[in-house]
Amino acid sequence: MTFRSPLLWAPFFLGGGIIAGWHVGLRSTVVLLFFVGGLLLFFGGWRLRRCNGSGLVFCLLFGVILGGTEAWFHFRHQAVLAGHYGQTVAVTGSVLETPAPWREGSRFAFRVEVLDGADLTVRPRVEVFLPDPGTYHYGQRLVLEGRLFGAERQAGSEWVRERIAGGLLVQGEPTVYGHGRVSVVGRLVNAAQRKLIAVGEETLPPRAATLLHGMLLGRREPGLPALTFERVGIAHLLSVSGLHFTFWLSLLWGLGKAVRLSDRVLGILAVPAVLLFLLVAGGGAPALRAGIMGLLALFGDLTRRQTHPPLHLAAAALIIMLLRPLEVFALGFWLSVAACVGLLVVYPRWEQSWAAYSWFAKGRPFFLSLAAQLMVTPLVAKVYGGFSLLAPLANLLLVPLAGLAVQTGLVAALAGMVFPPLARLLNAGNAVIIEGFWRLAVFLASWPGYLRFPPWPWLTVGASYGVIFLLTWGMTVNPVTKKRRLPLFHTLLVLLLVALVVTGYYLVQDLTPCLELVFFNVGQGDAVLISVPGDYHLLVDGGETGAYTREIRPYLQASGIQALDLVVVTHAHEDHLGGVVRLLEDGRIAVAQILESGYAHTTRLYERFLTLALERGIPLRQGVEGTTLHVGDLKGLVLHPPAAAPPGSDLNNNSLVLLLDWYSVRILLAGDLEAPGEARLVAVYGDGLRANLLKVGHHGSASGTGGAWLAKVHPEFGVISVGAGNPFGHPEPAVLSRLDETGVKVYRTDQRGRLTFRIRPGRRGRPARIQVKSEVGR
Repeated sequence: MTFRSPLLWAPFFLGGGIIAGWHVGLRSTVVLLFFVGGLLLFFGGWRLRRCNGSGLVFCLLFGVILGGTEAWFHFRHQAVLAGHYGQTVAVTGSVLETPAPWREGSRFAFRVEVLDGADLTVRPRVEVFLPDPGTYHYGQRLVLEGRLFGAERQAGSEWVRERIAGGLLVQGEPTVYGHGRVSVVGRLVNAAQRKLIAVGEETLPPRAATLLHGMLLGRREPGLPALTFERVGIAHLLSVSGLHFTFWLSLLWGLGKAVRLSDRVLGILAVPAVLLFLLVAGGGAPALRAGIMGLLALFGDLTRRQTHPPLHLAAAALIIMLLRPLEVFALGFWLSVAACVGLLVVYPRWEQSWAAYSWFAKGRPFFLSLAAQLMVTPLVAKVYGGFSLLAPLANLLLVPLAGLAVQTGLVAALAGMVFPPLARLLNAGNAVIIEGFWRLAVFLASWPGYLRFPPWPWLTVGASYGVIFLLTWGMTVNPVTKKRRLPLFHTLLVLLLVALVVTGYYLVQDLTPCLELVFFNVGQGDAVLISVPGDYHLLVDGGETGAYTREIRPYLQASGIQALDLVVVTHAHEDHLGGVVRLLEDGRIAVAQILESGYAHTTRLYERFLTLALERGIPLRQGVEGTTLHVGDLKGLVLHPPAAAPPGSDLNNNSLVLLLDWYSVRILLAGDLEAPGEARLVAVYGDGLRANLLKVGHHGSASGTGGAWLAKVHPEFGVISVGAGNPFGHPEPAVLSRLDETGVKVYRTDQRGRLTFRIRPGRRGRPARIQVKSEVGR
């Protein structure tokens, strides 16, 4: 039987080994002992051989080696850059991918070959962010100067999976320095990608081109309305996967049938078509999974051998983990696998149980879509804290339109390489198809049906999958007794128990409300997310530009936060405003209103901020002394700056200072306030500055956090948001000494990573409880 095949279980053992190997990767001794012990088990476990268990044990051990190797590789590359994070560096290297749009410029992966004049033997990758427009290509060798940031350590992050050791925000104009050593195939593929994109941009309206490139190549351009796709349940259209593979292959099949080619000839031609699909798609996990499964199915068809789709899926997962081990941590990988399980395992069981009913025969496309959506829903609920009830219907209506648009766009792009007028003719009709697709998507997004809730715990996710499989198999045979079907009583009992577990979980959450403050690890900058019971969310500052993509957006998505009730910008310096600008450019997170000091700054970044707020129709309020705010049960008062700023004062001393009160627990967020601003507040408010938690001003610089200020605030906790190894020497030792003398318990993002404060109000005369969770325990 298929389910007894070791191949079906091998990916689970290999994936488990990779996870274990990554987490113990820095402890090579543990890995070695684990490996040696496994070898002894492998060669001595004769019982395992008899039950085909030796292969699974080998997968587990090999996974440990792969995970440990990836960890060693990643930290070895980070070590090359370790002394340069937060500093301005000069690098020479090669562009490793087709640049993607970013703000007014572009972003791309870059191999560092020379660092500050020294040739490197170990050549790490960084992601380059170019603020200014420019045309750059795969394989070009560039000389760049800019600030190096980021040191990502989480295996699930995109940077770590793509072996990127940090980011480089370029300052000045890059210098082209010939061509680097890159693969010839890569050059050809990237040239083809550029040509496909150029044809779309020349022959389609801007919005249609953005949508087409998103669906055809998975390209996330700034104007792409990804949030609408997510709300309707069709976000998978923006990730090149099996659906796109179907579009690609069906186009080939249709053209072949038009010229009367036989199925066998088409099967042979499909093999290079699949390989071309993988190259153009970029080799992401969903695309690899689709391509491998397609090749296996074609092999079975050409050799006339019986094949089992679930084993194709297992083989594809196994090959992906061997080629890209850290994909085991990626949400996209598991969503792709889950959707395939729905189509290849769950739906056939439904068909076996309900084939005799006419209503099932009439609704096959709907039930096929429902099976895939049902399998991805628990994971989506865990990661995003919500899912669309309209997803099966939306996929039924929108996927055929998307397929038609993608296939027409692909034919137009290929034609445009040879005969541009034909591309214009085809895309003139395709623009109508894409516009119809978009209007229907917006119409469905306006319907009620998107459920939002706190992210599910893993227990609920596991229970949900258990219920799905129990009920699916129970329709034909009792999975316990192997006789008849599962009795109705037992089915209802299981559903009731799961409902009680889920309901109990949310009752506990509701009965113990807490205010949550997340101080993001954005390096040398500030970014604080405040979540208030009742599903209210505030963001105070956004760090520098790269911090949003690297730190803030993944956290918001994982927490299921789709909207911010208020964004506060304390002042217009790049290390506070940059991430906010990127948030507005991205457009995935809705922003209800913005509060800022109104103290203008003559930079392109600040102009971009004002322009985006105007374009998005977001109310922009000026927060000056006396401004109040209420978000749920959270109260806020702006203490600074005064309505009329003193002449000659700077941005830091005109930072918006916010005092928050939640059931008598007070939080003081001081922005980059320095000594002159502190002196004014001490003179005006005195003991009214008392707070339980202080966000230390200006990253703990010597220019602030004076003794008189601390005597009036007298906080229990202090948070310093600061970059590791920053060139400014923050935090200043004298500031740390003053905080220690005042009895403040200090938490630093450069030492502990992301910091989460959970504050529960006191009851029956007891003081409030403040719990602190750090990303790195020290």
